[in-house]
Amino acid sequence: MHITVDYNRDSYGYYLSPVFVQFPSLEKTLLEDFKLYKATGKLPDYFGRDTAYDRPNDIQDSGLWHIHLSLGNDKFKVNPKSRTATDQKTMQWNRTSDTALVYAKGLLDENSYSLIAVFTPSAHNKAKDYDRMRILAEYARKFSMQI
Repeated sequence: MHITVDYNRDSYGYYLSPVFVQFPSLEKTLLEDFKLYKATGKLPDYFGRDTAYDRPNDIQDSGLWHIHLSLGNDKFKVNPKSRTATDQKTMQWNRTSDTALVYAKGLLDENSYSLIAVFTPSAHNKAKDYDRMRILAEYARKFSMQI
C-alpha cells in the first residue's frame, strides 16, 4: 500500500516547528513512523490512542484526527487494562497521554495524510479551545479536498 504523508505547509510554522526545536529528531522520525503505522498497522512505541476529534460539533465533518504520543516527560498513563491486554488494538486504545499529533486524512485519496500539529502538554486543554480547533479543522478540510 502506497501511503503519502507530509507536514501541513499552512500550519507548520505555528503548530509544528516549535515542537521540532524542542525535539529535533522528531521531525524526521515522526513522518517515517506515521507512514509505517498507516501502511502496516505497526505501532511505534511512542504512538497511542488514535481517534477523531468530535468537539466542537461543527468540526466533526473535517476529518481531524489525533494520536496520543509519549514524548519527553509526558509518558503514557498506566492503565490496569493494558497490563493484561494481548491484542494491539486494546493496547493502543489504553495508551493515553497529554501530548497529541493532530492530522487529517485525504477525502479523495484515503492513503494521503497531512500532519497538522503536535500539542504538547497540555493537549487536552488545547483541544478545548474551540477557536483553535476550528482553525485546525479548516487546515484538515483544505487538505482533504486536494486531488
